[in-house]
Amino acid sequence: MNSPKTPRRRQLGWKGALSAVSLIVLLVTPNPSLPQRNRGKSWASYYPLAKGNSWTYSVIGESGEREPKPVVWKVLNVSSDTKGQTFAVWQIPADADDTGMQLQFTKEGLRELSGDFFLLRFPLDKDSTWQLIAHDRVFSVLSEGERCAIGKLTFNSCAVIRDDDREAKLRTLTTYAFGVGPVRYEYHKMVHGDFERDATQILNIVSYSVKPSAGGALDRNHQKTNE
Repeated sequence: MNSPKTPRRRQLGWKGALSAVSLIVLLVTPNPSLPQRNRGKSWASYYPLAKGNSWTYSVIGESGEREPKPVVWKVLNVSSDTKGQTFAVWQIPADADDTGMQLQFTKEGLRELSGDFFLLRFPLDKDSTWQLIAHDRVFSVLSEGERCAIGKLTFNSCAVIRDDDREAKLRTLTTYAFGVGPVRYEYHKMVHGDFERDATQILNIVSYSVKPSAGGALDRNHQKTNE
């Protein structure tokens, strides 16, 4: 049985009803001051993964000289299981102790399976963090959605992720370009309990060949090459 209306409710009239409706509209209408650019954004497009995708980098070492042979990261293989597709991303030429990356998209982010951590945690909101407590490792989003220039290439929307790995005594700053993938790596060693300001090694993108990601929603293939 419905509870009887109170006298106050009976006396609201049309003005009271209009005020109540206005209040409801105010409560459910999105705040126009909130950022709109990230709504419905395909975060996976910050690292498009498909078999054959590759990224070529020039290398600047501690001496500041460019090494003669560029470094290439490439998606060499794709496998599937009940959790989705796993992309094997390897460096070419590979270092003796390099095991590559096993990457898999989830709703929460891009997970590196062999290390069991999120390389990217969605959404990539500025100042957001995630961590591996057991390994004293913290990831931080320093910026997202800003233009960035790497060498001769300019990208409209980039995200910069800082990876502070105190167990490995290494800080890595990775810049991802939307629709392209990682376009810059900076490596900073830890000395006397703190990370050095100057990078010991920098990798800058010089060319890439990228097809739409299995985890993203890109409309077309992307391919850029520096002359």
